[in-house]
Amino acid sequence: MEFLSNIIEAFSFPELVSQDGGKIDGLVIAVHLLMLVLFVGWIIYYFAALWKFRSTRNPKADYKGVKNKTVTNSVEGAVIVAELILVVVATYYWNFYVNTADDYAHVTAVQKGKKDLHVVRVTAEQFAWNAHYPGPNGLLGEQEKALVGADNPFGIIPDTVSGSDDIVVLKSDIIVPLIYNHRVENPGETDLKPGELLTSTELKAAEAKYGAGAFEAVQDGTVRSVTIDLTSKDVIHSFKVLPLRVCQDAIPGLNIPIHFKPTKTGRYLITCAQLCGDGHARMRGVIKVITEQEWNEWQKAESGEAEQTEQAAVSTDDEKA
Repeated sequence: MEFLSNIIEAFSFPELVSQDGGKIDGLVIAVHLLMLVLFVGWIIYYFAALWKFRSTRNPKADYKGVKNKTVTNSVEGAVIVAELILVVVATYYWNFYVNTADDYAHVTAVQKGKKDLHVVRVTAEQFAWNAHYPGPNGLLGEQEKALVGADNPFGIIPDTVSGSDDIVVLKSDIIVPLIYNHRVENPGETDLKPGELLTSTELKAAEAKYGAGAFEAVQDGTVRSVTIDLTSKDVIHSFKVLPLRVCQDAIPGLNIPIHFKPTKTGRYLITCAQLCGDGHARMRGVIKVITEQEWNEWQKAESGEAEQTEQAAVSTDDEKA
């Protein structure tokens, strides 16, 4: 029984920690079922041909073959239909994963304009993964290729409001948040809209602004998308995280957005799925999914806001004294 369970485990899907990952599993199953149908169909055709053209029925070889086009048209039709199914299904899923997430452009009354809040720029290089995050202001700094260097690997334009508190992490864990949505059921007299999605942070800010009982919002079980803006600064790499069902080439000169909705905190292995040099085998990383509260605290700590706040509090206490 243990041997059988090991066989089943070897051919089963890996752990799934993405809300939309089931669609990828469904695609894999659909493709394999299509291949199974084609395989069985071709086997039936093969044995039917052996039976129809057996030597006892056709003792003398016919070098002209079948004169009608029924068989030829059937085979060509089967090939065309199979290719169309694969192209249509694959295009749908590719379009779903590389285009903008459905909630990326979501702007609430509380977080107005902060569209970069859950976007991480990931740049691959031989043989590591580097990450660039928006700071507490929720905005990613603008970039300039001419500024890329050892002290500024992402080419962030200095002295700009958007990039003043950005976070750069080199060759370390890529941190992403697990953020649950709260759907506004009854906005009351507030500026919120029915059906609007709020994170826990946005919900607390809205309650502080309008009052705790001014509106009704419930956690609807969905999570906020994390968008990774992927590129490479040397050769083609491929960002692959199996539990999140993410696999996308990182191509120099192109920024390719991919998105997912994590459902479980933890550390998940990043591998490079594209041969990228003699160190390809050791090009591994970790994507770490943390809670919204941990994410907010991490952002403040990494951007220096926590230290600045503490210093401001100490200065205020000194002035009062």
